[in-house]
Amino acid sequence: MRVYKTPEIRNVAVVGHGASGKTSLVDALAFVAGTSKRHGSVKDGTALTDYTPDEIERKYSINLALAVAEWMDVKLNLIDTPGYLDFTGEALAGVYAADGAVVVVSATGGVEVGTEKVWDYCEQRGIPRLFFVSLMDKEHANFERVYTQV
Repeated sequence: MRVYKTPEIRNVAVVGHGASGKTSLVDALAFVAGTSKRHGSVKDGTALTDYTPDEIERKYSINLALAVAEWMDVKLNLIDTPGYLDFTGEALAGVYAADGAVVVVSATGGVEVGTEKVWDYCEQRGIPRLFFVSLMDKEHANFERVYTQV
């Protein structure tokens, strides 16, 4: 990976409710961008950013973690944040380090309390954000319902 100048770096927080697919999205982005040689899985304990024994055992993020993707001559620092409210401090730290955010919403769960919380954190910080609807391959996924909720 080459050395980047500050204007060529973007810090992007990936935020959302617990189990909405944040870690899987970060893992997939790093893999597609070519900065990770494998596409890991939270379920299998091979996710790029869930690497502590507790995270692997529990199958959810506890700590903030960073993955990198190079895209169109820009270095993207993907800040994978925990979604469960017990780890709010980690999510806040990610938002405060970010230039923008991807708010991940599950197609099966829709907008939940954690989704609203992280939206508010981003709003308070004044950073741009976009929604990503995840888990579209799951049974009972409903994009239209999520779109309406958002």
